[in-house]
Amino acid sequence: MSNTTKTKKKFDTSMFDQIKDALKKTEGSGGSFANIMKFPAGHTYTVRLIPNLESIADTFFHHYTHQWNSKATGKFTSALSLQTFNERDPIAEARWKLYKAWKDTNPSKDEKFAGDIQQKEQWFANIYIEDDPNTPENNGTVKIFKIGPQIMAIIKDAMEGDRSDEFGAKIFDLAKGGAVLKVKAEQQGEYTTFIKSFFTEKSKLDLDDDDIEKIYESVHDLKQVQPVKTFEELETLLQEHYFCDVDEEVGKKEERKPLASNKKAAGSKPVADKAPVADEVEDDIPMSFTSDSLDDDDNIDELLAAMEDGD
Repeated sequence: MSNTTKTKKKFDTSMFDQIKDALKKTEGSGGSFANIMKFPAGHTYTVRLIPNLESIADTFFHHYTHQWNSKATGKFTSALSLQTFNERDPIAEARWKLYKAWKDTNPSKDEKFAGDIQQKEQWFANIYIEDDPNTPENNGTVKIFKIGPQIMAIIKDAMEGDRSDEFGAKIFDLAKGGAVLKVKAEQQGEYTTFIKSFFTEKSKLDLDDDDIEKIYESVHDLKQVQPVKTFEELETLLQEHYFCDVDEEVGKKEERKPLASNKKAAGSKPVADKAPVADEVEDDIPMSFTSDSLDDDDNIDELLAAMEDGD
């Protein structure tokens, strides 16, 4: 009989440093949204962030998603942006062209660009559900947390910001001394806001080593949540559900030439539009352009000039 003892996985501070390093970098196919946790407004949820001990740098999956209401069907349409992987993306290029056309109209300084296609910056993370007052059957399970800028700002503040001395690595520690995240979901107009969420060390659970190891072994592959479409597949999606000009006489869609490539200006980032998309609840108020490159008109003009060079 073997006397080999299984070594239990444990989270430590060196892993915490790896998570911080991975978050600083700009970040498989498949597609399963069933395990994404829902946070209806009117409740406060208690969750624990779970580090991925098998691949600590993949504790968070930082990505960008295109969203709009189909002009062909009216239904909500979304796709993972290839900019997530620093690759060319036809939908992102189309958005830049739309923005460029709007900019050429010489809008007033008070006017904001409200394109139909939004781009959302998001993160996925694995979480252990300690208390879900809306759906109690989720308690004790591992779900996927779709994180927007509001919650990520709270996480980063606890990791390396003003509250890092108080929390730091504790936000990934599932043991008794670890910190829990209180996700406070409140209705604000047509949106759900999570701005008042916070970390605390007060937990009702006292998980032992066996419980914690089972949680570690239950994490989801965050890169498999959304299917990764090719450039050609994204272009087809764009032309079918955005550029859907229909010839009324023959009932066929007008054929369109592939979109020309746009040269991306050095240091520029993906951006997000202001207008909300129906049926999609984010943890942030409608996003205006968030790129640092769009802080003033001079930078905008430089970006547009770079795009002209690539046409």
